[in-house]
Amino acid sequence: MARAYPPEVSARLTSRWNDGGPSVVRLPAPRALHEIIETAYHASFLHEEARSLRFRLLVASPAALQACMPASAQLQILEFDPSRRLSDDELRRLAPAADFERTLIGVHAEGEGAPFIWGLASSGVQWLRRLQSGRHDGDEPLPDALVLHVLSPGQVLIARGSTPLVELHAGRLRESGHDVFRSVWMPRLFAPVRAEVMRGVDDALAAAARPTVSDDVVGAVAQHLMRRALGAIRRARHGGTLLSVPSDDVGDLVVPGVTLKYRFADHDTRRRFRHLILSIVATLQDEAARHGIAHVDWAFYQQREDAELRRLEEAVVELAQLVASLAAVDGAVVMNRRFELLGFGGEITVADAVPQIRRAVDLEATQTTPEMVDGVGTRHRSVYRLCHAHPGTLGFVVSQDGGITVVHARDGQVICWDQQTFGL
Repeated sequence: MARAYPPEVSARLTSRWNDGGPSVVRLPAPRALHEIIETAYHASFLHEEARSLRFRLLVASPAALQACMPASAQLQILEFDPSRRLSDDELRRLAPAADFERTLIGVHAEGEGAPFIWGLASSGVQWLRRLQSGRHDGDEPLPDALVLHVLSPGQVLIARGSTPLVELHAGRLRESGHDVFRSVWMPRLFAPVRAEVMRGVDDALAAAARPTVSDDVVGAVAQHLMRRALGAIRRARHGGTLLSVPSDDVGDLVVPGVTLKYRFADHDTRRRFRHLILSIVATLQDEAARHGIAHVDWAFYQQREDAELRRLEEAVVELAQLVASLAAVDGAVVMNRRFELLGFGGEITVADAVPQIRRAVDLEATQTTPEMVDGVGTRHRSVYRLCHAHPGTLGFVVSQDGGITVVHARDGQVICWDQQTFGL
């Protein structure tokens, strides 16, 4: 029986690849490329000792990898002798030896020849940490080559190095999605909070001569928290809802449209994230002062590998993991714009139905397409109702299959974005 998957995947991938400009590593010939993608996709449905397979394929010859290796990559190439023919069963046997976060399976095809497995490439976990932290811009942690991420049964994300191109999911081909954290509209929602944090930094500067700080550093740390929380919810495979609501000045005792089953008391402990941001900023200022640098900006933050900074970022990760664990309980996890944890087990009480939403075509939703809501579950529909009734709400809905929908209302319309999941 012929295998079935979207026949346009190779053509679409080639088009997206070419949009990225020239590369030392070329894509395999069409027939070989088709076979590599097809084999990876169908291997994703196999199991090894009752476990689903998760692995990465690095499609390039060892010689080509040496020529395109970025300075930041720490790739250890281990070649087999002899090489192995690429097949579903070979990937099933080899996947347990290729830890998803640390090792890639090397694949290559000579001309029109059949693809083969040439060995393993150990990447370490730095590539994933940089993607998750958002501190990888301009410093690619993976070679500029074709990488296939087999994430779950029927889900294969295809990337050029660290840049996602297309995703094959449940027999459907889709683009890699929007990274709403890189939009203009989302940071604007949190601009008052960044300004509030920066006022605290400015007060500290007034007391002592210290380097100034750009507010995009604060935004980067906040994004780190949200990305890690969403990533942890995805990996748990139980789905969940995360809501960000406008802050008030009376302790957020009432969350419009939401009844919290488990509410956190208005103590300083629920403001831990704010304290972590200020600590990270202070650490960056200390580091800048030691180097005689007068201003801390995003570029300076990207380059830091200070031990104290890593410790604080790990604390952000732990906080994100806490947020994700709360999502395992039925109902929504609710935070305010200051990233204070208000509570969890939130029941959305808005009853007015929203029969249609607008699906964003681009990052800023300058173009949208109408979509009826009868094809989605109750979790999505309840967030649609909440955002429509209370437009200040920002919703993140994580499906059990790992998809992430970002929901926000604008001009009386509920708009949804399919959030890019690469690196989450």
